[in-house]
Amino acid sequence: MAEGLYGFTPNISGIRTVFKSGGVQEALRDVVEPIAANANALKVDEDAEYTTYVDLGEYTAIGKVVCGNQAARRDNAHHNTILKAR
Repeated sequence: MAEGLYGFTPNISGIRTVFKSGGVQEALRDVVEPIAANANALKVDEDAEYTTYVDLGEYTAIGKVVCGNQAARRDNAHHNTILKAR
């Protein structure tokens, strides 16, 4: 790996460990839960339910807002509810 300007070489495995850590996962939950709450407030179909989860990818944690049921999928497809909730 190429050295930086001052001979600094980043520790890639350490960076990946930080990006998968519990603190990053909690920070992602703090971001996606309000979006899901807004989506549930904006929904047109009363049966629609939007949920969240934080998943661990190969290199980092990923926070997602997802449709919890078929009614939410229809609602999101017709009204872009998740996009509007951001």
